[in-house]
Amino acid sequence: MQDNFEWPKADHEADEIIFRNVRKHGCHIATIGDGDPPFAFSIGLFLNYGHPELIIFGMRPESAQLIINDVRDRAAAGHTFVDGDISDDFLLDGYKLAFWHVPLMAYPEYLGMAIWFYGKSPRPFPCLQLIWQDRNRRFPWEAECSPEVKADQPLLKKTGS
Repeated sequence: MQDNFEWPKADHEADEIIFRNVRKHGCHIATIGDGDPPFAFSIGLFLNYGHPELIIFGMRPESAQLIINDVRDRAAAGHTFVDGDISDDFLLDGYKLAFWHVPLMAYPEYLGMAIWFYGKSPRPFPCLQLIWQDRNRRFPWEAECSPEVKADQPLLKKTGS
């Protein structure tokens, strides 16, 4: 856990739930089901494990939570994923998951609760986008990737550096 972390002030019961999840489970997972596209992100990985927070788009909330929790478990065991990593350990049948750096300029649109949580930290928290392949094992940045999968996964890294 980060030394001298200053917890934000809880204004609602929902804030207390975030705090409990971060303390008890290592992170809280926020799901934004009404987003276009829907997405989920973690709060607490950086505080508890020094690992970048995570954001994933276009998956059912249950699937997104399972993946984020799997990465959390690996972070708790000492593994750190970084920008550019690709792994076939998280999805079924050898489908791959890529880890991409999220630029700070993308944070306000997607990571509001995490910004609030880390608001008193002396430096910004890092975040990685988890990007999944389509049925033909193509990532959204590849030309022949399914248009639906491309639409479900905005590539935040391309929004800035």
